[in-house]
Amino acid sequence: MGCGASSPAGHDPSNTPEGQQAGAAAGTGPTEVSVHSAGGASEARETASQQSDARGGEENDSMGRLPQLGALPDVSGVKFERGIHTLLGSDVSSRNSAQEAKPDLGTLFKPLMEEHARFLFNFVLTFHMNSNSKGGVAHKVENLPVTKPKLEARQFKSHTMDNVRVRKMCDELLQLEDPTHKMADETAKGKPWMRTLQVSRGKHIHSIRMNNNPDVTIGGYFIISQMLGYIRGLVSLDLSSNELRGAEARVLALGLKYNKSIQDLCIKENSIGTEGATSLADALQQNSTLLFLDLRMNNIRGPGVCVLTDAMTSNRCLTQLDLRWNYTGESSDYVEQALVDLQAFCARNLKDALTRTRAKMEAEKLSSAALDGSPQPEEDSPGPAFPNGHANSDNGSDAPSGRPGEAAPDKLIAHPSMDHFASGDIRPDLHPSRSDLTGESDRLMDDNHIIGRLEVTIISAKNLPQVIWTSGKDGEFLGLPQAYCVFQCNKQRSQSHIMKKDWNPRWDYSCTMDVRSVWNVCAVQVKHSKTLTRTHKEDSMIGTANLPIGAVINWRGVSKSSDGSWRAYHRPIAAGRGSVYHVCKGKDRNGKDTDVFDSSELAAKAYDESALKKDLDKAVLNFSGEAEYIGQHVKEELFPLAGEDGVDVIGVQAGVSSAVRLRLKYFDLTVNYLEICLEKAACLPRMDAGLGSCDAYCVLCFGDYSYKSRVVRNSLDPHFKQTFRVQVPNDMPETKLLVQVWDWDRFDDDDHMGDAEVHVTIDSIQNGTLNGGYGVKKADEGGNVAANDYLKNAKGEKSIIHLSFSYHPAKVTPKAPLEI
Repeated sequence: MGCGASSPAGHDPSNTPEGQQAGAAAGTGPTEVSVHSAGGASEARETASQQSDARGGEENDSMGRLPQLGALPDVSGVKFERGIHTLLGSDVSSRNSAQEAKPDLGTLFKPLMEEHARFLFNFVLTFHMNSNSKGGVAHKVENLPVTKPKLEARQFKSHTMDNVRVRKMCDELLQLEDPTHKMADETAKGKPWMRTLQVSRGKHIHSIRMNNNPDVTIGGYFIISQMLGYIRGLVSLDLSSNELRGAEARVLALGLKYNKSIQDLCIKENSIGTEGATSLADALQQNSTLLFLDLRMNNIRGPGVCVLTDAMTSNRCLTQLDLRWNYTGESSDYVEQALVDLQAFCARNLKDALTRTRAKMEAEKLSSAALDGSPQPEEDSPGPAFPNGHANSDNGSDAPSGRPGEAAPDKLIAHPSMDHFASGDIRPDLHPSRSDLTGESDRLMDDNHIIGRLEVTIISAKNLPQVIWTSGKDGEFLGLPQAYCVFQCNKQRSQSHIMKKDWNPRWDYSCTMDVRSVWNVCAVQVKHSKTLTRTHKEDSMIGTANLPIGAVINWRGVSKSSDGSWRAYHRPIAAGRGSVYHVCKGKDRNGKDTDVFDSSELAAKAYDESALKKDLDKAVLNFSGEAEYIGQHVKEELFPLAGEDGVDVIGVQAGVSSAVRLRLKYFDLTVNYLEICLEKAACLPRMDAGLGSCDAYCVLCFGDYSYKSRVVRNSLDPHFKQTFRVQVPNDMPETKLLVQVWDWDRFDDDDHMGDAEVHVTIDSIQNGTLNGGYGVKKADEGGNVAANDYLKNAKGEKSIIHLSFSYHPAKVTPKAPLEI
């Protein structure tokens, strides 16, 4: 199953039919690029030179002189994590500050970046026109009068780059841009340059294509990430088909946070996965220059798509995000909604960017007319770029009329220019004169728009790893963690208390979050604090777990189709990676076999039946389990922790992943919830002759719902302490709740002991009259229950089931669905 926002067919805009059409609309020819590749004897000489450079680099490292871009790091430990934050934090910031002190370097690339940005806008806009998107930006805004930029592009041959050559390439790129840049090796200035960059002496490189080079490892991308924090003239970077994974994507994302030049980034045909998408989403929240991002064929699952969409609520510059040919998962209706909203965010950014660009072009036109002494257009005589005489007619605000004697044109324009795309200093979302949001993106960005409430309980953690402690006497040593949790959702944050040193801490901490969309992502971070009294800024991260709200709302394995029907998909636990999910079949309301259901509950039952057949005792089901809360819009389970590199955290028990247990209860504002608590049973008869005990469990049937409790072994007075959640209508009639009591047997069929009946109404729940004990009527061998024959134990005491009920009414009256 493929997924993706509406996007161009190819990555490079200048080499696609849409890009050529965009250039033709602007009256220009194909983009002029200079691509050079070495071959033959020259390539052999270059290889020998690189081997010599590698030996020289090793000698310098052994003498203790580290290159400016950093030696290849040890990526296996915490020191690398600290080192990359140091290099890409304070060092890069200071370097950027030093560069910003040179006004000529900042203004040198500004015209090129503006021109390239306008070309990308035109390219995306032309694609939307060709795709006939109704009501989109393309039908409201005309093409910009742009010229294709002439980029100095360099492409490296496939399978020729390694970490040593990457370091040399980054040094030479910085040397080309800034002659004062200190090379990694002072003697390298006298050595031959790389053949691909030798022809660029005296020029600035604006585009690098380094695709199909899988020999570059995380150390090479560490150096590229540092270079991204320094360079100011590189606008396009292609790293496709390089076998990137989550760890490499995280390193690149750290550099992308501080980059102020890249507008076009291609990482297609890699394997960054959901972990890499999460790292890139973190970078998108801070980056203010990236306009075009290609993530096709990267094995990004549904949670990764939701994380990227969540990041777009803060990003105001990215106009195109290509996510085609990524598998969304077996339960993907909320992922489809995330893709729709992702396209809305990109369209919002494109519209705002076009408005700002047009405003600046009109201001420049008015300024040049004023300098030339030519008459400025009157209010009823609009300029050629704005047919209705308004620079920002899309949002209804008035533009300057251009009458003689009024204020200067640059002060009349109410929108910022394209400066933030060149300098990165101005965030569009923080600029006071940014245009207001409209349409779908306006609804998603509205802080008052809430669709539900999420109650979170951070229960415990399991098998945490050793952490690094520091002391003045012993230095660094490994020890038990003092863990606490930070829960974040939709820009809301809550923190638990700190637990004393423990491998398996238990918090039982609860908080409540507002939910604005089904693709909002819940993120829980487990951290280590060096003191019990308070947290610290430098607290180390143990691991994180991310979960979209849609995964809490949906039943396990159930997805809603576009026609409103429901389907269930299952894959066995023991199935290998790449195994195909199969469609689950079950009974409809008429008792016929089908794989298309009219309710999510029936589809969830079909999933449970299929999972029991395939996975047996290891099956994870929708309507039964060991969790304390089971049912509609509830998820309680162990979530594995992932490190900052995207790899599962291995705890103190070797080979076992660390995990955190969460209970997530979602309350839809338009839904009424009924919670049935099965507390305990008392005075059950002996069913196991040899042991003189009973292995009891209960089955609760209420409407379309049928829940099975946990099995309590060897007890005549079992305590279940489980709550089952159902959805009820506003005008719910009197409904019968049937509680069946069973005895579990390992080798024989389970024994049906008896039933208890409760007639439920909304008034009786709110009055509290239903809470209490109910007698269990005895069942015969055929399963029939007598009217007044109650189940009793050996002492003649009546068997009783204790229940309690709670009702949560809807906060908002349901409205008719909106047509999209």
